[in-house]
Amino acid sequence: MGLLMGVTLSFVMSLVGTLTSGHFSVGSWLISFLISFVISIVISLIIPMPKLEAAACAKMKLKPDSFPANALSALISNTIYTPIMSIVMVLIMVGSAGAGIQNGINALDKQIEAAAAELSSVQAELSQTDTAADPQKTGELNARIGELNGKIAEMNGQKSGMEAAKPQIGTSILISLLWCYPIGYVVILIVQPIYIKMLMKKFGPPQGVPRNGPPSDR
Repeated sequence: MGLLMGVTLSFVMSLVGTLTSGHFSVGSWLISFLISFVISIVISLIIPMPKLEAAACAKMKLKPDSFPANALSALISNTIYTPIMSIVMVLIMVGSAGAGIQNGINALDKQIEAAAAELSSVQAELSQTDTAADPQKTGELNARIGELNGKIAEMNGQKSGMEAAKPQIGTSILISLLWCYPIGYVVILIVQPIYIKMLMKKFGPPQGVPRNGPPSDR
């Protein structure tokens, strides 16, 4: 049960998380999926979810397998699983996207530095040129200076745009949670009873595991 729910929830959450991050790629999604799956398994091993949910349902006097019991179980699972998985996925996406943008900025810095060095050299050459004696060379040097200034200005503009495009961790986490929390709840609410029925049909009622419990192998 824990493995089935872990795979399902990790698949959906990693897909939603990467799509809402604004920096989706197949590679980043696969990494996010694998990490979120490991997290879901670790959580299921640490937290006795079936006992926790069974106790909550018993305290609320909810009948096992009823919709209210399933809804409460899904809420508990979702509240524990989804925020952790969502935050980790956002950190991965933001870190990956930020690293890529920073690499681009570093490359631009090198190009700007090289253009600035050439500009300084051309300006020095112009200062030593006799304008009256060699007007053609003077014109060529001035044209090159204008070209280099324009190139540097353009690259600085690109750099500013890349700096502004860096994803903000806080905003990205908030957006991800706003999407993932309700989606995660619906997914758990729908598939958990289905998986329980499948397992009961194949193996019979799980020993010691409440039928309205969340994903866990415990």
